[in-house]
Amino acid sequence: MLPVLSRLSLAWLSALGVAAVIIAGLTYSITSGKGPGRVSLSIDGMERIARHEPSMAARQTPAANQTATETPGLRLAPPSLRDANEAAMETIEGAEGEDFLLYPEEPDFADSGENGGEIIITIAGGGPKAIPATAASLTRRTHATKIAEIDPALLRATPFGKAPRIAPDGRKAMHVYAAASPEQDGAPQIAIIVGGLGLNSALTQRAIDELPAEISLAFAPYAKDLKFWTQKARDAGHEILIELPMEGYGANVDALGPAGLLTTQNREENLQRLDWLMSRFGGYFAATNYLGAKFSTQDEAMRPILKKLTEAGVAYIDDTGASTIAGVRRDGGAIASVDRIVPPAPDPSRRNAVRRELRALELIAKRDGAALGKTYAYATTLDEITAWAEGLEEDGFVAAPASTVLQRQASRR
Repeated sequence: MLPVLSRLSLAWLSALGVAAVIIAGLTYSITSGKGPGRVSLSIDGMERIARHEPSMAARQTPAANQTATETPGLRLAPPSLRDANEAAMETIEGAEGEDFLLYPEEPDFADSGENGGEIIITIAGGGPKAIPATAASLTRRTHATKIAEIDPALLRATPFGKAPRIAPDGRKAMHVYAAASPEQDGAPQIAIIVGGLGLNSALTQRAIDELPAEISLAFAPYAKDLKFWTQKARDAGHEILIELPMEGYGANVDALGPAGLLTTQNREENLQRLDWLMSRFGGYFAATNYLGAKFSTQDEAMRPILKKLTEAGVAYIDDTGASTIAGVRRDGGAIASVDRIVPPAPDPSRRNAVRRELRALELIAKRDGAALGKTYAYATTLDEITAWAEGLEEDGFVAAPASTVLQRQASRR
């Protein structure tokens, strides 16, 4: 019989051996590209900016039209659209403070039952993989002008990473990273922002490759591989925005994620969350709301956010129509308001709704000289916008980036 000390030594050696095998297997899974590796990351750092909600601890589902080879990660799905009044063509539906975009009845995430103190992130083997571009998209890309490279002079250090600032020489992100305005020939201008990007790689790739460079792209702050996708978008000539999840009416507050901007948080807490959001990636000229009808109507909550964006040299584009936004615009903030929401259409059954709102943008552009629309990345929506944009010039309009319409709105104040 072995002495007690020897038996304890063998036990420790066996335990160390098992641990080594587990670590080696995990490392191989992540680095070999032969399978996803699940890595537990402590959220202690996140709790500095957001109280952790156990029910949000590892909510993950693949998007409805995700490809079979794509590995699901931590996601926010684009919202669904409330049915609009088809007769109204000249104004945005709904009264002030009403969320036009609503979350689906089914939750965007499924609880995984993981430890509430950790967020589980699935890392796909081999990193992000670009989908081959089509011949048409390559032709468009040759005529597009790349957005300016990220300038270190326009960045400041925060506890969460680099965030925008006004450069010592006065340059601002809203100007440096804006796409070039189209030539002024008197034709009505129409700009569209496509949001929810980064959450589904196939749809993100499609938006970057197939949409005209004049279409502005907004990326979700919780998406994976944001630096990869945003660089790809900017290289293709798309100016980009960052989405700020904000509290809405009737929406699931938890679904806004751990850095959602809430009316129940105090000013300092929301500004700290804003720092985290703004540090997710660089090169954006503006921020835009994700939901946010309730938050945007609360002057005490919204004004500090807009003030900080202005001090950072970042513009803001709102789709809630809140009077708070109008007040800050009168004070000189670089803010634009969306004229129409183009329906997020996951399938062809919503095709006519998309076409109706694109037509509404044309009517507004004829009346005002310019129009600004916003939508989210769904397959049918992308199909319809791509087809519509191809005939835009022939119909007497010109596609313009959102920054151009923003400047136009500012000049009228």
